Amino acid sequence: MIVEIIIATTLGLFIGSFLNVVIYRLPLSIYTNATIDLINPKRSFCPVCKQKLSALELVPIFSYLAQKGKCKHCGTTISWQYPLVETMTAFISAFIVFMFGATIESGFYLLLAWLLIPLFVIDLKGQLLPDVLTLSLMWIGFIYQMQFGDLQNGVIGAMAGYLLLWSMYWLFKIIKKKEGMGYGDFKLLAALGAWIGWQAIPQLLLSASVLGLIFFVLSKTKKDQTFAFGPFLIVGFLFVKLLDLL
Repeated sequence: MIVEIIIATTLGLFIGSFLNVVIYRLPLSIYTNATIDLINPKRSFCPVCKQKLSALELVPIFSYLAQKGKCKHCGTTISWQYPLVETMTAFISAFIVFMFGATIESGFYLLLAWLLIPLFVIDLKGQLLPDVLTLSLMWIGFIYQMQFGDLQNGVIGAMAGYLLLWSMYWLFKIIKKKEGMGYGDFKLLAALGAWIGWQAIPQLLLSASVLGLIFFVLSKTKKDQTFAFGPFLIVGFLFVKLLDLL
C-alpha cells in the first residue's frame, strides 16, 4: 500500500502541474476562440515575459521553492495557485488510493478529482465552467454508474440536476427581471448528479446554497455583484459523497 500511495502522490504532483496548464490556457482559448491541444500542449512559459520554461522549472513544487516563488527570467512573482493546485492534487490522489487501493474504482475517483479541481479554480477565478470539463465529468459519471452503481439513477440524477437549476433560473429571472446564475451551473449540477443520483441532489443543493449564503454574508458581497456558484456546488457534492462513503 505504501508503494501505491507514493506512486499516487508523485503522479498527483505532475497531474497537478498539468491541471495548472488547463486552468490557465482553457479559459484563454474560450475567450479568444482559439484551439489548444491539451493532449500534447506546447511548452509552458512565463505569462509575463513569455520565456519558455526549462524542464527543471517544470518540476512540481520543488521548482517553485527553488525559485523562491519568482520567475528566474523576469522576477515576476509566481501565483500561489501553482504550488497549491499541485499539492492538493497530490494529496487528494494519495487519499483516494489509500481509501480504495489500486483498483478500477480508485481510477474513476481519480478522474473525478482531476476534473473537479480545474472546474473549481477556473470558476472561482473567472466565473466560467468549460463544457469540455463538465461534459467529460458527466459521461465518466455515467460509465462509473454502469460499473459500480445504477446507470438509470445516474441519468435521472443528471436530468434532475439540470432541470432543477434551470427552473430556479427562470423563476428568478421572471421575478427579478435578471439572471441569477449561468448555464454552466446547470451543466455542472447535471454532471454531479450523474455521480450521486437524483436522491442526493436536494442535499447537495442545500449544502451549496448554505455555503454560498455564508460566503455572501462574510465577504460583504453587494446585492448586484455576481460570484461563482460552481465551487459551492463542488464542495456540496464532496460533502454528500463523503457522507455516503462513511
